[in-house]
Amino acid sequence: MKKEEYLKKLKFQLIDLPGEDLKQIEDFYEELIYDGMDQGYTEEEILAKFDSPEEVAKKIRAEYGGLVVYTAKSGSREEKQQNYESSELIHTVRVETENLRIRVRTVEDGPVRVYFKPRDGQDKVTFEEKAGVFFFRHERKSGRLPLSWLNWFLDFNILILEMPMNFAGNLYLTTSNGTIRAAGLGNLSRGEIASHNGMIRIENCQVSDLQIQTGNAKIELSNLMGNRIEAAAGNGLISAKSCNFPEKLSLSTQNGAVTGRELTSDQIQLQTCNGIVSATIIGAQNDYNISSTTRNGFNNLDNVYEPDRSKSLIAKTHNGRIQIEFTE
Repeated sequence: MKKEEYLKKLKFQLIDLPGEDLKQIEDFYEELIYDGMDQGYTEEEILAKFDSPEEVAKKIRAEYGGLVVYTAKSGSREEKQQNYESSELIHTVRVETENLRIRVRTVEDGPVRVYFKPRDGQDKVTFEEKAGVFFFRHERKSGRLPLSWLNWFLDFNILILEMPMNFAGNLYLTTSNGTIRAAGLGNLSRGEIASHNGMIRIENCQVSDLQIQTGNAKIELSNLMGNRIEAAAGNGLISAKSCNFPEKLSLSTQNGAVTGRELTSDQIQLQTCNGIVSATIIGAQNDYNISSTTRNGFNNLDNVYEPDRSKSLIAKTHNGRIQIEFTE
């Protein structure tokens, strides 16, 4: 059975649910399949581990409807239109979890919300809102980890963070064993996003100062803009497309490729130990001082330093080629 057929049958079993809820369920299982493929499984192998659409639908009716909503205070409509800059409203969102996937979704208007279903005897939740800070912490009461990647998700081990598009404050997200995905954030002042063992995917966001870190997984960035970005992966590839951060753009990993397309910045750092470094940079090569080295591989860049050049590019690897192109 293929993904499309499986999801079609699942939606048929849940056809009486509200359309928004049904779409959320579809997105959840679609992302679950993609996460499994990121772990090296085929689509068929992943679906073979699932229960039948009929059994999953029964479980959803029993479990999904029990999501708890943790909601920040919302001011008047006039206050909302101030981009959450009022001291009486939320200026910082901080979410810390253990063994949960975090998904950030945006809405046109409304308060900050977290959707999560604590399990009796397994989850401990701390939630408070104080002095403009929305704080949510999840801890596992049991120290025993799941036996396989699939078990991380089948009991709805997912946290959904819902934020208004006009939120202009700070966002801090941390999870231990799970993916983090965010899209559509329009005007963040600062973002710090970290997962110890999970992929991080950020797309279509504007963040003035963005820091991303994962231990043993890849980082995917697409259509981002701001002033500064630093993304670091311990063991995983980093890819960036259409990223514009004039002050600084840094992508670094230990074991994996670093690739970029349509990167714009005055200070660019692309570094890995074991992998290729490949990118297209929007700008003139003659504007950059360049420091570029590899021990085992082709390098199309020459090192150059001229005092009158205001921009810099660092591209380094130990075992891999370096291929950087400039386009104006």
